[in-house]
Amino acid sequence: MIEAPVETPKTSPIQNLLKGLPTLLVLAVMGGGWLVMHHINSKSGPIEEAESADAESADSETPLADTLVLPAGKVRVAQLQSAPAQSQAVQHFHTVPGRLRYDETKHVDVKAPMDGILAEMHVTPGQHVQTGDLIAILRSPEIGQARAEILKRRQEREIAQQVFQREATIASNLRELSQMLDQGDSMKTIEAALNNRALGTYRQQILSAYSKMRLADELLEKVRPLVASGSVSGRTVREREGERQLAETEFRTARDQATFAADQALLSAQADLDEADRQLNLAWQAVETLLGYKEDRANANLSNEEALSRLEIRAPFSGTVEARHFAGSERVARGDCLIVLANTDSLYVEASIRESDWSAVSLQTGTPVSVAVPALQGQQFTATVNYLGREVQSDTNSVPLVASINNTDGLLRPGMFVRVTVPIGHAKQALSVKPESVIQHENQQFVFVDLNGGQFKRVDITTGQASDEWVEVTEGLSPGQLVVTNGAFLLKSELLLQGEGE
Repeated sequence: MIEAPVETPKTSPIQNLLKGLPTLLVLAVMGGGWLVMHHINSKSGPIEEAESADAESADSETPLADTLVLPAGKVRVAQLQSAPAQSQAVQHFHTVPGRLRYDETKHVDVKAPMDGILAEMHVTPGQHVQTGDLIAILRSPEIGQARAEILKRRQEREIAQQVFQREATIASNLRELSQMLDQGDSMKTIEAALNNRALGTYRQQILSAYSKMRLADELLEKVRPLVASGSVSGRTVREREGERQLAETEFRTARDQATFAADQALLSAQADLDEADRQLNLAWQAVETLLGYKEDRANANLSNEEALSRLEIRAPFSGTVEARHFAGSERVARGDCLIVLANTDSLYVEASIRESDWSAVSLQTGTPVSVAVPALQGQQFTATVNYLGREVQSDTNSVPLVASINNTDGLLRPGMFVRVTVPIGHAKQALSVKPESVIQHENQQFVFVDLNGGQFKRVDITTGQASDEWVEVTEGLSPGQLVVTNGAFLLKSELLLQGEGE
């Protein structure tokens, strides 16, 4: 059986056009893209050629991987600055946490010095007081007894003073009498001059002996003329002369004894007066010890029992009342804390230096340290070191650091957290660059050396100690090399982009 041939269907022109449409679209897109790129290249060509010309004029050689070449225009816009690497004094610092505390010498509990009744309370918490201001009034028999002792010692002193004045007057009058006796004045003249002057018992002793001597002189003078006429024998004259010598001896003895006794009495009176002064001063000191302050001794009121038992408690220094523990009319015992008084014009900064660091810390008394207070937007203050402890604390393995900080403006408060920056080791001369010159990438520190003409070279370095102003360079640089300071980070970005382009 012969099969009939199969007829092939005819394809229309529209079907052929639809089959070739994708290919035409692809060709059209490629042609349009070529036209756009040609148009762009025709516009950017002069700019790229100008930049290429600037780069070629700056450096005709091909830049290395660690070298960066910038056009003069970009250098001007970036405002790059360079400084030579040079030897500088570098001091390493370490920052440790700390707290502000009260100055222990200006934070005290004002306590009752004795048992009594708190009659009046004159301060409240938060009140500022000056040195010597009245804080409270206490009624106590103990202070009354101490003041009564003052009255007793005052009276004893007055008696001793009167005795001393009398003995001094007698000694002075006795010296004047001795001068008149040496001049040989008559008894009438002497008595007239010293009739109302104090001489004590010495008047009778001396004047009686002087009168006998004068009488013996008169008798001797009367007898002597009679010897020549034979009316009186020579024996009588000799007897009169003996009597006269005996009277003179008694007179001189009386004078010497009176002078010695007067001097001794004056010295004894002076000693009694000095002792009375000491006892009175001790009585005042006992009262002032109970009071806690110096009292005005000249104007102290000791007139009655109420004044004697009144104890005024006054502020030992200027400060602020932090707390008050008693009210008026309460009974208090010796040692009870009446108020807490603090002066925050200066505070202590307490910090801890770790055991591994303290041996390297170069701190002496008076060394200034920097204190940053985070609560005050990181404001910086300067404190002065009081001492660095010697004993390592077992709980923290650190040694305490205590410094004084001025707080007259009242910005700081006890308990605030602070950061204390202390020097480590001693400052040393070393090749250094500015901190902003040092850049780090992939754990490697480097700087850009200015080769002039817009050419900058990356140089890897090794650093040592660092301060706020300088960083020590131990390897990689030589003295005098120009190192970029301002704009080093921009150069780093350019160098990274250059690496990506390659």
